[in-house]
Amino acid sequence: MSINFSLLFYLKKPKNYQAGPVPIYLRVTVAGKRAELTTSRSIEPESWVSSAGRAKGTKAVAKSLNTYLDNLQ
Repeated sequence: MSINFSLLFYLKKPKNYQAGPVPIYLRVTVAGKRAELTTSRSIEPESWVSSAGRAKGTKAVAKSLNTYLDNLQ
């Protein structure tokens, strides 16, 4: 018997969002059951690549955030 397991990093904008950094969430799916956790990090939406689930760029801030997300994964 195999169990499907999936991780997804995504941005979750608050309802009253105007501008500024947005929190990054982690969705864990195991056998069709979902759980969402906050990563306690935030990023500007323009600096986020949703298809990759990572920060865009080569600056130290983006590299540090991507390393943190890799460690969570």
